[in-house]
Amino acid sequence: MPIFWRPQFRIGHDDIDADHRYLILLINTVELVLRFPDDPRNVDLALAELRRYAEYHFEREERIQIAYGYLHLDQHKREHRALLAEIDVLAQRIHATLEDPDGGVEGVKAQSGEITAFLRKWLVDHVMKADMQLAPLFRKPVVR
Repeated sequence: MPIFWRPQFRIGHDDIDADHRYLILLINTVELVLRFPDDPRNVDLALAELRRYAEYHFEREERIQIAYGYLHLDQHKREHRALLAEIDVLAQRIHATLEDPDGGVEGVKAQSGEITAFLRKWLVDHVMKADMQLAPLFRKPVVR
């Protein structure tokens, strides 16, 4: 079941909110290619784009946090690194399943619900718990 942008996800910074919307689109794409993994190249492309964009977004978000003087930057950066590591482990797991003669496409299909539930939870939890703490910053002037 795809995830959709909801107003309660908005943290009040246009770039970060736009990134979160795109990450939702990417997670929905990963869900689709995992449910129908007939072409493993599509799985690879979707996972690679999710990883690439998550890293880009985290770097941008961290630059914004620095500009606004966010006091918990180090902890937030650690969370970002942990999330990227989780995506890497997930991608390795999917690739191993695809290459396993006993797993293959059917093995990926069998895991698709669990994997996409994890990705949805990962995004929603991070936005609603960690990123939402940034919202008050965007009501203050930028520190330069």
